Parts: sequence; structure tokens; C-alpha cells
Amino acid sequence: MARFKKILLAGAGATAMLAVGTAAGAAITGASGTFTERQTFARNDAPINVTSAGFVDVASVVVGIPSGTRRMLDARFTAETLCSGSGGWCSARIVATNASTGSTVELAPVSGTDYAFDSPGDNWEGHALERSSHYLPAGTYRVRAQAAIVAGATSLRLDDTHLAVEVIRP
Repeated sequence: MARFKKILLAGAGATAMLAVGTAAGAAITGASGTFTERQTFARNDAPINVTSAGFVDVASVVVGIPSGTRRMLDARFTAETLCSGSGGWCSARIVATNASTGSTVELAPVSGTDYAFDSPGDNWEGHALERSSHYLPAGTYRVRAQAAIVAGATSLRLDDTHLAVEVIRP
């Protein structure tokens, strides 16, 4: 029986090594909160055309974190999209700017223009992006969904956009 246990343990170790090997060096992090304190939404059914290689605002909301507290933000952005061009992709991200300090943080996972929200070569379709912050200090924050064209894309048309931001207690 002892020999059988050793084989099982060796097999479990090999499985764990395989699981680690498939992560390809990715850092997996997590966060949690107790409950959603408040939800804020921005909706728009008018088309938005993005032709900038730099990020431009496509939706925004303002949320507050009460004095003497800290909160995590969870933000989701959805839109019907059409990315055009002869290559590349159209990117999106979500950022939060503290109104009193002016400091801006990209919500995690932070990927800049590396996140392909849509790519040229197809028709209108729905896309989504969800990001979260670390716990932020008290203050008023402007949370913005932003979009940009990257590496050969020429435009991104967005329609029927929706930005939802939850303020979450520790």
C-alpha cells in the first residue's frame, strides 16, 4: 500500500508541474470584496467613430469612495463593434482618474493597446471587456472606457455602448 501512495504522489506532482508549465509565466492574481455598494451606468445608442492611435474616451461615469474608506472598482464595457483596416486590431481599456489628484490608473489586467477588442475583416458583432482595480483610497473617480486603433487598423465604429461600474467594499 505504501508503494501505491508514492506513485499517486509522484503522479500528482507531475500534474502540478504540467499545470504550471501551461501558464507560460503568467502572473495570476485575485481580489475579492464583500458586496457591491453602488452601481453606476452609462449607456449610448449613438454611433462613435474612433480613428486615433492614442486612446480616446468612448464612455465615462463618476463614482465616489467615501472618506476614510477604500473600495475596489469592477467595470464592464460592452459595445457593438466594427473594426476596419488592412491588419492590426482595435483596442479598448478602462481607466480611473482621481478627481483631486489627477492620477490615472488602468484597471487590471493592465494591457495597454495589447488587448485586441476587435479585429478587421468581419462584420458588426458584440464585444465585451471587464476590468477591476486594486483597492483605491477615498475620493471621486472618473471611470472611462477608452478605445484606439493599432498597427494597420484604420477605424473602430462603436454602437450601443454600455459601461457599468460597481463600487465594492473590502
